[in-house]
Amino acid sequence: MVLTSFIKKAILTLTLITCTGVSVLAYEQNKQEPEPTSFLQIADNFYRQFQYDSAVTYYNYALEISNANRNEPLSSRILSLRGKALRIKGWNNLAYDSYILARKKAQKLRNDTLCALADIGLGHVYEEQGRLDSAEFFYNHALKDYKKVNDSLGIGLALHHLSMFYQTKVDYEKSLLYALESYRIFNQLSKDSDHYIRSLMNLGNIYEALKEYDTAFSCYEQCYQLSLQINNIKLAAQAATNKAVIYYHEKEYEKAKDEFLNAIRFNEKINDTKELSLLYRNASVMLKYLGKYDEALKLSEKSLLFARKIQNKELETKALLNLGGIHKMKKDYAESEKYYLEGIAIAEETGLLYDLRIGYANISLLYKALDNYKDAYTYIIKYTEIKDSINNKEKIRAREKYKAEYELLHYKDQNRINKLEKKKMRFERNLAYTIAFSIVLLLVILLFLFRMRARKNRIIAEQRIQKLEDEKKLMAAQSVLVGQEKERERIARELHDGIGVLLSTASIHFSSVESKADKETGEMLKKANKLLKDASKEVRQISHNMMPGVLAKFGLKEAIEDLFEEVEDAGEIEIDLQVVCKKERLAENTEIMIYRIIQEMLNNTIKHANASKISLHIIRQDDKIDIEYMDNGIGFEEVKLSRDKNLGLSGIRTRVEFLGGTVDLISTPKEGTRYKIWIPL
Repeated sequence: MVLTSFIKKAILTLTLITCTGVSVLAYEQNKQEPEPTSFLQIADNFYRQFQYDSAVTYYNYALEISNANRNEPLSSRILSLRGKALRIKGWNNLAYDSYILARKKAQKLRNDTLCALADIGLGHVYEEQGRLDSAEFFYNHALKDYKKVNDSLGIGLALHHLSMFYQTKVDYEKSLLYALESYRIFNQLSKDSDHYIRSLMNLGNIYEALKEYDTAFSCYEQCYQLSLQINNIKLAAQAATNKAVIYYHEKEYEKAKDEFLNAIRFNEKINDTKELSLLYRNASVMLKYLGKYDEALKLSEKSLLFARKIQNKELETKALLNLGGIHKMKKDYAESEKYYLEGIAIAEETGLLYDLRIGYANISLLYKALDNYKDAYTYIIKYTEIKDSINNKEKIRAREKYKAEYELLHYKDQNRINKLEKKKMRFERNLAYTIAFSIVLLLVILLFLFRMRARKNRIIAEQRIQKLEDEKKLMAAQSVLVGQEKERERIARELHDGIGVLLSTASIHFSSVESKADKETGEMLKKANKLLKDASKEVRQISHNMMPGVLAKFGLKEAIEDLFEEVEDAGEIEIDLQVVCKKERLAENTEIMIYRIIQEMLNNTIKHANASKISLHIIRQDDKIDIEYMDNGIGFEEVKLSRDKNLGLSGIRTRVEFLGGTVDLISTPKEGTRYKIWIPL
């Protein structure tokens, strides 16, 4: 096991040295595993040399290392590249699996570019399977993903593949539209790139299909020259082949032969066996048309050799039939018969109907030339049968197509006639209904408007009454609140200026008598004096609570700070107080009401909340005052409060409404209480 691993590493290392120029000394010094990008480079080189088996092998090596390194983006890209090599080899099922795995990794990474790369590959697989709807979906999805990331190159590639897809569907209008857009993008990016040349080649293919040969040839000629400039032999060979086909359409066989031979020289350099088999046959056909049978024979034999090498029965059949035709032209009838029969046998075995038709026709003519009328008749019968079979299939297909089209047109016409008749009857009936309905509707509208007007007048009257009642209630509430505050102020003043003064005077008298009395009497006077002082202090405190002197003298900010300072001095509750007010004082009633609101909230917390922290933030702006009060007490549910406790909240709400403001109360059991109050100025 260890020896196998060692041999594998040694082989990979030698391959890296051969393909990428990595020195043995550097590898031995680093003692590191090869990077996946090195294998990826080797695989790409094999792919460009059309050695797809080797390319797949090294894509697998690169994928193994990439997965071991948990490089998911690189793994997704390698899977798409491997899928492409597998697809070109004809292993569509393996290619499909590789593309699906690449797409899953890209979706997991949310990488639109890698997802689009896999989607294009899936589009090719589905197209080759004949599942054109699925292919179209994935091509369009790739275009959408590339547009999402604004990848111009990717957008151009997706448009290019869509153009070729619509060529397959023989929808040349759409194909040309996508091809021109793809060509425009690659033209802006670079005129020296493979993508630009391929987009130009694609345009040539569309114009050729539309029989605009001059335009197509111009495209192919530009492709040929640009391919030579960037030394892309594969594209140059393809351009030469396409030019040869244009010459063939225009019956310029000498030029067509030269271009096919030119394409052969390019493909011999890159050893594209399948393309060479096809090109040898095409060049052979041109030489046969020109009467150069010996040269045609050599090329046709090469075509057969390569077709058998890649085991392509269709190419083998075409090469055999062509050889039969050349030997017939050389009057070598025995060889001609041999090749014709061999080609016909393969065509019959593989069901190549069009090649069978050609084979039957040619061998029938051969037997006629040999005066073998029996066999000539046999094969002319077979030719007629296969021709009829092909024609019948085409006729059936065409008949079904035309029948479907006729039935569709007839159905559309019949529907149109029926619709017109129904439309006329419906119009006449609807006209009568419309007139009758319009009259009824007019009467209903008039009645409705009359009722709406009466209802509106009633609602307006009710609203006015309600407004007057609300204003009356508001004025009554305002009067009560103002009266309460006036009464508080009067009582506080009388307590302070009346009883307070009397108590203070009495205390002074007791103090003067105290010094002249005997010891026992003095002690009694001293206690009495203390009681008088305590009573005086209590009167002052009551007077202060009913109407704080600080509020009257210095304003709201100082009164609130004084109120909370007393609470903080008690040391049981932590206070967080922020009051931001301007120097200009508010109206006397406003200041008193705000003070009472805060005083009530504070009293509720001290008496009922069992809180350890109180926070009060007051911010005065030009047009409003924002108050936010919060404690960390036991909280409550307002609906479950007793009447006495709820009266405190009602007092807060009443004063806020008196000032025209709003109050939001948020309280949850065991989570504290929070007031947010907004008062306009």
